[in-house]
Parts: sequence; C-alpha cells; structure tokens
Amino acid sequence: MKYQSPRGTQDILPKDSAKWQKIIDTSRKYLEYYSFKEIQIPIFENTELFQRSVGESSDIVNKEMYTFLDRSERSLTLRPEATAGIVRSFVENGLHREPKPVKLWTSGPMFRYERAQTGRYRQFHQIDAEVLGSNNVSCEVESIYLLNSLFLSLGIDSRIEINSLGDAESRKSYKEYFQKYTKGFLGDLCDDCKRRYEQNPLRMLDCKVKEDQEIYAGAKKPIEFLSEVSANRWEEIKNLLGLYKDKESRDIKNIATNPSLVRGLDYYNDFVFEIKSTNDILKGQSTICAGGRYDGLVESLGGPATPGFGWAMGIERLMLIVDTGTDNAMSIMLISNQQDIFQTASELSENNDLKLNIEVNYNPPNVSKQIESAVKKNMDFILFYLDEEKKNDVFKIKNLKTREEKECNNKAKEIISIIKDQKVRNDR
Repeated sequence: MKYQSPRGTQDILPKDSAKWQKIIDTSRKYLEYYSFKEIQIPIFENTELFQRSVGESSDIVNKEMYTFLDRSERSLTLRPEATAGIVRSFVENGLHREPKPVKLWTSGPMFRYERAQTGRYRQFHQIDAEVLGSNNVSCEVESIYLLNSLFLSLGIDSRIEINSLGDAESRKSYKEYFQKYTKGFLGDLCDDCKRRYEQNPLRMLDCKVKEDQEIYAGAKKPIEFLSEVSANRWEEIKNLLGLYKDKESRDIKNIATNPSLVRGLDYYNDFVFEIKSTNDILKGQSTICAGGRYDGLVESLGGPATPGFGWAMGIERLMLIVDTGTDNAMSIMLISNQQDIFQTASELSENNDLKLNIEVNYNPPNVSKQIESAVKKNMDFILFYLDEEKKNDVFKIKNLKTREEKECNNKAKEIISIIKDQKVRNDR
C-alpha cells in the first residue's frame, strides 16, 4: 500500500524549513520587543469552549471543526484557532490577577475541515498574539505598527485594511436595520445566510455567495451605526494611525479603511483589521493576517470582565511569498576514521567568527563516495583526518569551490583561520 499525507495536510521539507524558521524567528523578535510573552496551549480542548467563544453561527463551528469523543465519551475538538485556548488558560491559571495588560503569543498547528486552496490547509499553522486587560486604543495602534514592521522585515509588500463593527449598542442597532433590509430577500439567500439572519446578521456580510453579496451591496454599513463611544474610539484610532495625514506624511503608507470588512468569528467588537499581500502568488487567498477587539470574550468563558485584542497570521501563506535570501553559512564535511573527530567538531562549533554547518562522516567505507556526496550537496569544504593526518597531527582542508588543498595543525582555531581566508577567496 502506498501511503500519502491526508488531504489538506503537507510536509514541511528541508528545502522550505529556512522560510519557516525565518518567519518564526522574525515574529519572535518583534513580539518580544513589544513585551509579548510566549505561551503554549493544548492542541485539543473541550468542544464547548469553541462553541461559546467562536460562536455557533460561525462557519468554523457549523462546518469546519474536527470534533470527536474520547474513551470517556467527552466531546473534544482539535483547536481551529488559538484565542479561545489562550483565554481559557488566562482564566484557569489566574493570569487575570497579574498586572495588566497581559500580553501573550503562541505558535502551532490549527485544524479546520475546509476546501484546500492556495496556502490554506486543513492542518495549518499560525502565529497568534493576544493583549488581555486593556481597552486603550494603544493595543490596536501598537499591533498595526508591530505587524507593519514585521512584514517589512520579511520583505513582504502588503495592504492594511481597518474597520469598526461598533460596541454592543452599535451592533444591536445595525442588527435591527439589517434584518429589516434583508427580510424581503430571505427566499433568495443561501441556507447559511438564512440561519445567520436570526443568529448573527452581521455574519451575513461575510458570505461568499455572489448573488447574496449583490443583495447586501445596497445596504448601509455597520460603520454608519456606531454609538458615540465607538465613533470616538474609531476616530482616535484613525488619527493615531495617520489616516488624516497626507499619504506621504504617514508612518504607515499602506493602510486604508474598508467599511465592508467584517470578521468570521462572533466575538469581535469595534476595531477589526486584515492585512493582505499584494503578491499575485496568493491570488484570491491574499489575507495573511487578521484580528480585532473582543471585549466580552473573557467574561463569556467564566472570567472577570476583561477587554481583549488579538490577531493571528498564517505561516503557510507567508512561506509562499517569503524570500530567505542568501545563507552565509559555510558547509563543511568532516571525513575521518579517528574517534577524536567528534571532539574537533565540537570545538569548531564554539567559534564566534563564522556560521558553520558541519556533517561528520566517521569511518566511511568509501572515502571517494563521501567526496562525491559532498560535491552533490554543494558543500564548501572537506576536512580530512584519516590515518596519515592523525600520524602527522594535521588536518587536510579541501576547498570544493576552488579545488585548493591545504594542511594545518590539529587546532580548531587554525582550521577556522584557514576557512575564513578561503571564504574570502570564494566570495571574490
């Protein structure tokens, strides 16, 4: 039988791992700079956690969750997103008693049963960040600055779209208006929108059915129903992000409002945003990061009333558009039949001058084949330490780029010195 990875999953192969690690490392750098602390949460949770947080009107709960019964007949679900699990941990472990705000981030696999598309998988990986315990607009503004810097550092051209859904009062007003507006069209809408009509009309705006979108195009937008509190907050955020300045005068030039923007999760209120790649590779799946404010979520999951704000970005999509650049590491194969070769390899690793990738081939049955392998792997150097070299207490260094050979004494410092000199020649 020929085994294959399940539909909607993929292997991250060595040729792609540099991109993967670059995304993780760059994200960690900026998150730590802005004082986010790393947290790790379980891959599965009690199903009710996602039903209560994500919302029973959402596509995730209705169509996409991987849910199963364990041996004790408890309903568990592979996490479709990270926010609910982080909030559960925040409440359960008493993090809500720590000085506010509590800023947390995590990364790892998520699971949704949906049609595989460009950069979208059933097992996918996200970097997720949450700010709990502050309703200050600095949460929103800081994150937009953080993400803009992060994507610039990764060499990704993007467009930032922002909107406000309003607070509970605003959403109630819009719900009443939108239900009246769409009531006469109910017979023409898709089954999902008929269900959302009662549960969460705002989610109807996120429908992907073309005919439904044509009906909604004539409706007013949620931004037109903001309460005074939400409207003032929205104006302050736009002002801090420089939207009232000339585009060339802004710190962030690739940002704009989008009154049609809504998010697919029920817990959002007020500020929401999406960041989209302008790279044609992603085609219709251009959203690489999204998030927003969720001031009622912690309380709904049994914690004290606590404002929250967060976002997540998909690693697989970013891998499609990230360039790893040039790897400056020197690759070296050590070929030896002497036991102390491992000591030398360890000493070489302690150098602070060069980035090295070492492959040790101890007691190879055929030295010629090892040399051939090093050439095929496009390695930079071979270090020989066989019987003759052991007898003379030297290393032979072969530069595979220039074909030069040199001998040096059996000292890591001397070996590094010669490799540095040879590297300069290779770079010319």
